[in-house]
Amino acid sequence: MKRIGVDVGGTTVKGALFDGEEIIAEHSAQTNGRDGREAILKALYEVLDTLKSGGGNFIGISSAGNFDPSTGVCLYATDNLRGWTGLHLAEEVSARYGVECKAENDAICALKGELRFYPDLTDVTMLTFGTGVGGASLVNGEIVRGRNFDAGRWGHVSLYPNGRACSCGRRGCAEAYLSATAILAHIRRKLPVKNGEELFELYKNGVREAIGTVMAFASDLNLFLSMIRTALSPQLILLGGGLMNAQDVVSGLIHERSDIAFARLGNRAGIYGAAFAL
Repeated sequence: MKRIGVDVGGTTVKGALFDGEEIIAEHSAQTNGRDGREAILKALYEVLDTLKSGGGNFIGISSAGNFDPSTGVCLYATDNLRGWTGLHLAEEVSARYGVECKAENDAICALKGELRFYPDLTDVTMLTFGTGVGGASLVNGEIVRGRNFDAGRWGHVSLYPNGRACSCGRRGCAEAYLSATAILAHIRRKLPVKNGEELFELYKNGVREAIGTVMAFASDLNLFLSMIRTALSPQLILLGGGLMNAQDVVSGLIHERSDIAFARLGNRAGIYGAAFAL
């Protein structure tokens, strides 16, 4: 059976067509998430049109935001995906392509994608660091969701009360310090850095401004991990998302590493989770 998994982020929509568990096609498009719902859907449909041309009897969508997994409705999304709140995403996609579609929060999809490697663990937290910061937790073998499907949104816990403004409208959230958006805004006050990959390369090359930004990121990351350990004491904390492509650097910044692992599926974790675990 051919299945399609797509991950909708604030910067990129990326997807894959699977035949069994083998990827036979991939495609991506720029999201321009702050341009609004129609711009995001245009990017999503570009990816799906390309992948669906190769077949596919099921579409799973991993997306930032709070989702009711039984309906595929986005109950809430920040301005990283402007206008996404209230969208009946699974219904719209299913009607357009004539196949079953399910939609779920991206961090939950990433967690479900990674859990295939840890079948014996019952308490795992997944963190994704990209345009925003996503989070999902497995506690006693169950995904934590909360009444409004908002539990486990670790990116919006308060790291610094009354701190920096966050895309969710509050202040001091972890996302305002640990997302690619946040750290690039910090370094760009000093250097014209294109992306996180370039920032970490400058850090490895000893560029003073990059070192300062990365060390601030490290301090905030260690505080964040400590808060999660205090709250849940998970057996494992998984780190994923685009920023974690630089795991050679990030692993050296983490003080306590015994309960830390990087996503084995890398930045495709959400795609796998969407395709096979929804």
